[in-house]
Amino acid sequence: MRIGIVVDSCCDLPKDFIDANNIVVMPITLRIGDALVEDRRDPAETQSFYTTHLDKKSEDFAESIPYSVQQIEKLFLGRLVLDYDYVFCLTITSGRSAIYDHAMQASRAILTKYRDVRREAGIPERFGLAVLSSRNMFAGQAVQAAEAVRLIRQGGTPSEIGSRLRQLVEQTHTYMVPADLFHIYKRASKKGDKSIGWGSYTLGSMLDVKPILYCHQDATGPVDKVRGFETGVERLFTKAADRVRKGLEVPYLCISYGGPLEKVGKLPGYGALEAAARDAGIEILLSPMSKTAAVNVGPGAVTLAFAATGQALH
Repeated sequence: MRIGIVVDSCCDLPKDFIDANNIVVMPITLRIGDALVEDRRDPAETQSFYTTHLDKKSEDFAESIPYSVQQIEKLFLGRLVLDYDYVFCLTITSGRSAIYDHAMQASRAILTKYRDVRREAGIPERFGLAVLSSRNMFAGQAVQAAEAVRLIRQGGTPSEIGSRLRQLVEQTHTYMVPADLFHIYKRASKKGDKSIGWGSYTLGSMLDVKPILYCHQDATGPVDKVRGFETGVERLFTKAADRVRKGLEVPYLCISYGGPLEKVGKLPGYGALEAAARDAGIEILLSPMSKTAAVNVGPGAVTLAFAATGQALH
């Protein structure tokens, strides 16, 4: 059986991993003033975007436009129902984007129209589709998608893979250290998100206090705070190394960064984390942070995610 994976462009996976495993990416469009910029996980475009646009500090800086119901339906009926027999569509948390809701709406039309498309192409087999909210974002989505790839490689059935992904949704933990609180505060305030208020933003900016943010099962908020970005990253990497030594649910640790990836290896604590992962047989998947993520959290941010049961890092 041919099993495929579809993600949105907020899923922070390396481009070579996406290409090698035929993962299909649904782009997100950003409206920046009068310009429209497509986020499609192209590393060169993303790096250019960081330097060209993210120095602009405006409350109305950007608006993200997810794939519409009609666009998702067209993607599936024009391509995916022919290329695959079963597809998992894994989206960013429904609390942060309408992509999940749009995919669910589109799935009903897809599952009623695919038969004629496949019949005309001489493909008689049934087609199946599962739409899942990762209940997470950025590197957290990447952990789940990477595990789906691994299970497909091992010959897992749609039932087995779907069951495992639903379990992983409850076990995925994502942490982020922002380099600059401006974008987070402005975007959060526009969306009614009170995870970082005016007082925290002002004090944090004056004293260089950075929160360590945590996303799990749709909820996002600060779990720690430190003086200085590098101090926060070192604390995150050190705790993550300890968690790796205790064991993870899947053999992947996903990290994304809102800047040139060669800088990540020079951040304090990364060498020890890399060594712990190597000793434990854990693969680190390092990726540029998506444009969509970067306009919400600002350039230079680091996200780190893994799947584990029980207590995470805090």
